[in-house]
Amino acid sequence: MKLKTLLTTDSKMNYYHILILFILISFPGVVAAQSNTGLLEGRIVTVNNEPVIDASVKLANSHFGTKTDANGMFRINGVSAGTYLLIVSNVGYTAHKQNVIVTTQGTYLDLQLSESRSALREITIAAKHRGYHPGKSNTATRMEMPLLETPQSVQAISAEVLKDRQAFTLNEIAGTFTGMKANNGNGSFTMRGFTAYSPNDASFLLYNGIRGNLFLWSQQPLLYNVESVELLRGPSGALFSEGAPGGVVNFVTKKPLAISHMSVDLSLGSWNFRRASADLTGPLTKSKKLLYRAIIGYDRSESFRDYQDKENIFVAPSLTYLFTERTSLNLEVNYARSKAVHQYDNGSYIKTNADGSFDFNYYPNNLTIQSPSDYGKTNNTSATLTFNHAFNDNLKLAVVQRVVRNTLDYRNHIPSGRIANDSISRALQDWETDRFSLQTTAYASYSTSTGFLGHEIIVGADYNRYGWTKNDYQYKTSSRISIFNPDYRHDAASFDAPALESDDNKRITNLVGAYVQDLLSFNEQLKVLLSLRYDNYDGKETPLSARDNKQGDALQASGWIPRASLVYLPLQHVSVYATFLRSFNPQTSNNVLSGGPFPTRQATQYELGSKAELFNNRLSAMLSVYQIKYANILTAAPTEDNSHRQAAIDGTRSRGVELSLMGSIDNFNIIAGYAYNEHVLISTSTYGKKGDRFANAPHNMANLWLKYTVPNSALKGLGIAGGVRYVSDQVGLLSNQNFVFPEYTVFDAAINYQRGRYNVQFNAYNLADKHYFTGSRSSTTTGGLGDPFNFRVGISYQIK
Repeated sequence: MKLKTLLTTDSKMNYYHILILFILISFPGVVAAQSNTGLLEGRIVTVNNEPVIDASVKLANSHFGTKTDANGMFRINGVSAGTYLLIVSNVGYTAHKQNVIVTTQGTYLDLQLSESRSALREITIAAKHRGYHPGKSNTATRMEMPLLETPQSVQAISAEVLKDRQAFTLNEIAGTFTGMKANNGNGSFTMRGFTAYSPNDASFLLYNGIRGNLFLWSQQPLLYNVESVELLRGPSGALFSEGAPGGVVNFVTKKPLAISHMSVDLSLGSWNFRRASADLTGPLTKSKKLLYRAIIGYDRSESFRDYQDKENIFVAPSLTYLFTERTSLNLEVNYARSKAVHQYDNGSYIKTNADGSFDFNYYPNNLTIQSPSDYGKTNNTSATLTFNHAFNDNLKLAVVQRVVRNTLDYRNHIPSGRIANDSISRALQDWETDRFSLQTTAYASYSTSTGFLGHEIIVGADYNRYGWTKNDYQYKTSSRISIFNPDYRHDAASFDAPALESDDNKRITNLVGAYVQDLLSFNEQLKVLLSLRYDNYDGKETPLSARDNKQGDALQASGWIPRASLVYLPLQHVSVYATFLRSFNPQTSNNVLSGGPFPTRQATQYELGSKAELFNNRLSAMLSVYQIKYANILTAAPTEDNSHRQAAIDGTRSRGVELSLMGSIDNFNIIAGYAYNEHVLISTSTYGKKGDRFANAPHNMANLWLKYTVPNSALKGLGIAGGVRYVSDQVGLLSNQNFVFPEYTVFDAAINYQRGRYNVQFNAYNLADKHYFTGSRSSTTTGGLGDPFNFRVGISYQIK
């Protein structure tokens, strides 16, 4: 089906724009911050598993309370994160009190009440997800808001999905999100047709809604301390300043709990893969005011490709101090050390035929352009201090300070020409860099009303100082090798060769932003979200020696970022929404000698969608239709007087439709999605021709993962799962529209058995051993190669 039949007829597009413009004109703009509140929900049943109806559920010394429905379910929104005394009572039952922890990730309780007037079973569970059901995310609007009422396309993958998939990096879970894929073995991803990959500051990755990516672009982000992963589709400048036009990914990390818990996980797999981790949490004091969590991980693996070896060490201690029910302080530290022979994945060879076509199956999987003498060493450290205080139930304050430092020592061989007679010329990159990010965020939230209108207002400010204090880079020629019979003995001679290109500089950028947001509630069915943000960038690149052969860049950019959204619930469990989003990104180059300064890159999105909660809120469905325009992309525009001149062009347009379904029904868990996308250039320039397809942007992607857990029987605890991922053909290079990667379909499967505190799991990936390429970077010589058939065996043990 062509997209224009769904979205882009003139009449429909005109109506689409008129609707959004009406929202903008009717409501003045206001913006975003993050609320430190959570959702408490659960189910209360009898010993016979019958629902307890109309039971009173209250949190002591607060106004929070509700009653269970006909299914024994209860739900309390907007609870400040912390420890509470839960009181449950009902006629014919003995009232019971117990401590419960409410976290920003949500708390779910399964409670059983005995009809013999005995107390509720002692259960305190924090941040437990209901299977695959996403529940909520406060990242999209930075306030407590169910996904059903969130006027944006948001998808959340829970810890249970990560466990069932045995996914240990973002690359391994990317295909589970609708319309997202990993382009190669590095930190490059496609979302809504846009490549999210930034050598300067990969800001499409957030931690608990705060900027400051722990990992460099050459790495696959690790998930040792991640509770859940969220994808917010579309530009998110109103919330997070600079961000990829296709979306941002938010990692929700594991927090200290007031209950003692210890677990260990061990995994073995193909290509000598081995992994071990431990997770310990609990109170450090009898009063349970001081809580801790310690996560330690180690993994090492080789590859189906020659000379690959990678080792990761990960440590993440954290502390939480609960001053009162309304005041808390959390400190989280992350340290990740990586050593690899080939940290920067340059992909596998692709043969160019005499007629200009490409043979993607000519060269064997195991070949690599890199040398056994290559290496990459990274040390990544972050520390986040978060203070939360509730003055009362309506006024709350949060202050967050995040510090990140990344160091890289790296040597790598790359292709420097085309393949001829099964041999290729190479270049050598020798690089040392020291990068940092200092992020300060402060915001206050206030709930009030004016007449019939309810307001949830957030006002905040950000300060981000980021860049690098060292960027020592040299590009040199290296030896030519035979692809089938490489001889690396001459590689050492290139280490001391003169540099053809050289950088030796530092770059400091200061970002100051302020924002205000108002969620207007007309009634329970109609809400309008209005935001306005102002950002100012001021940066400078300074040469550190005469070896830096480039002029330093200066950066000054500022602008307003509006957002307007409307959500309407025609039925209790069905919503429709419309959203206008915008962001701007400063240019990575503003050199005067190249024609700078240039206007900022700007992304503008219009989106319409509908969401539904089905089967007693256990299954979530979402449909969205969107258009994104990305303007002021820089391209070469040489003149006789200036061969280095650049110019900003109209840019690209991405249109699409997305459909997703996920949740848990009885013993079944499901994640399913389909995405159609059309991402093309909208004008002709040296960048390409109007209508050219953008690189790494397939028209169609689909995914399915289904798990069945055997109920009460002799096989209780047994789980069986299977899945499939489909990606249609995709252009690998914008400048060569004939360079098209073939479509691919990949099948995965898993089986696990849980008994008591033990869980044993077996996962098999790419069951059909499909040979496929995932994406490209900058040439037709190599491409990202998908993993062939491989497996993992894991065992986990809950110590207590």
